[in-house]
Amino acid sequence: MGHVESGGEVAGPEASGLKTAAGLFRSRPFWKARTAPHPVWDLWWGLKKEFSILGAPASWLTTPGSWGYFGNDFVSGLRRNRSTLRSFALLDAAPDQFEGTTALAALNAARHQQMFQLVALGYISIPVTIVLGLAEVMPDSLIATFRDHHELVLNLVAMLTIGAAIYMIGLWRARQLVAVLELWRLERGLPPGGVRPAPAPRREPRPKARAKATSQGT
Repeated sequence: MGHVESGGEVAGPEASGLKTAAGLFRSRPFWKARTAPHPVWDLWWGLKKEFSILGAPASWLTTPGSWGYFGNDFVSGLRRNRSTLRSFALLDAAPDQFEGTTALAALNAARHQQMFQLVALGYISIPVTIVLGLAEVMPDSLIATFRDHHELVLNLVAMLTIGAAIYMIGLWRARQLVAVLELWRLERGLPPGGVRPAPAPRREPRPKARAKATSQGT
């Protein structure tokens, strides 16, 4: 692993690209490296491909999970999805990385939630608040502006809506991945922590006390 020398310089296998500014830009990002920095990343990269944003429309229309969005069972359809089946195969091939992958999925979903809230605030709440405020102060001028620049206004609204929708879809897919990991954990009989409990120590049978022979007087 890399470390910091006494003079403040970084040393270690990951420090070769940090020697110069040019080396910093030439170094490959760790997610594009030929060798993953930790085995959990190989499993994570394989799983996240099954829940991409571009594949979301097909997931909503052509999968058993989409057909099960009515009624009281939203789990059985998700279990039959092809993305779930492929994810189960990846997890079965690397069960030791399940705990780390679950932590990554939870962190990823939390960051998606934060970004979606920020986008919803910046793209929707703030513009709507400004428009409503202007409508109270100068309604005639606002209507005239919308009428004179209606194409620009419509394009701006469409861009903001699409941007917020993309982040919402990303959040949905991130939570879907978390749900698939939970399904795998349940079917494999793992506890919530993802680690099998250590087997109880086997107790050796206690030797039976040999009956003492008693002599009988004749």
